[in-house]
Amino acid sequence: MKKIALIADVHGNYTALKAVLADAKQREVDDYLVLGDIVNRGPAPEKCLHALQEKHPLAWVIGNHEQVYQSLLQQKFQDYTANEKAILAIVTSGYDRCYLKHHEFNWLANLPLCQEVTIEKLKLRIFHATPTSCRGHLTVPTADPANFDELLANSNAQIAVYGHTHQTLLRQTSDGRLIINPGSIGLAVSGQARLVAGQAKYAILTISEQKLLDLQFLSIAYDVNSEIELAEKRKLPFERLYAFLLQTGVFTYTKNNVHKENLTHNYLEQARELIEKNGW
Repeated sequence: MKKIALIADVHGNYTALKAVLADAKQREVDDYLVLGDIVNRGPAPEKCLHALQEKHPLAWVIGNHEQVYQSLLQQKFQDYTANEKAILAIVTSGYDRCYLKHHEFNWLANLPLCQEVTIEKLKLRIFHATPTSCRGHLTVPTADPANFDELLANSNAQIAVYGHTHQTLLRQTSDGRLIINPGSIGLAVSGQARLVAGQAKYAILTISEQKLLDLQFLSIAYDVNSEIELAEKRKLPFERLYAFLLQTGVFTYTKNNVHKENLTHNYLEQARELIEKNGW
């Protein structure tokens, strides 16, 4: 029998990750699956990376924020000045690079898009958003059932596990296979924000002899004020949006909010400097 922790969307929130890893240890978890977006937007990307690397996860896939690293390394940001979210991505990645060594930044940028692992004779498919892309909105909790069928198309895996939406989910394909999203550890959001504010979300699978014996969706309280203090101390870009999301569970990184922050802090100029320097 194996107990497997599902870790997704930490986003540099080390305070939340520490609380989750302590809980997982107490519950005697055997191994970890890391579903992407471990870095970016929060103040401690290097601490999150190191804490998870110490666990030697069974599988680890790239998220869309790590894919931004890849795009920066490949110099793909050529036409970004009118794109508010692109400016956000460049500036927050520049912040991350101050704390991540080049080889760490590069390692995260080159993680696989999709992996399949077999645990106790049960096969799982692991990815961030879909098996073919770590971006998009095809797998939001209310998406069409056909979208979830597609996640296990051309695979004989019995379970698909993903992140990206920052929302807990359990659904089935039309042939009865399971689709699981543990929710976000670092930036949990919900239309019912009070359900997730100040909570780190993760899940534990208990697997034995090709059977899923148990699935636990867990909400772990953590010291949000301490995390916000760290963001302030480290002068995290877009700190106001980060703090409000942690406190409320309301998604704050909307195009309009990001536009206001870009203007207030002249983040476009920072983005230009980072692209010209090309010091990734």
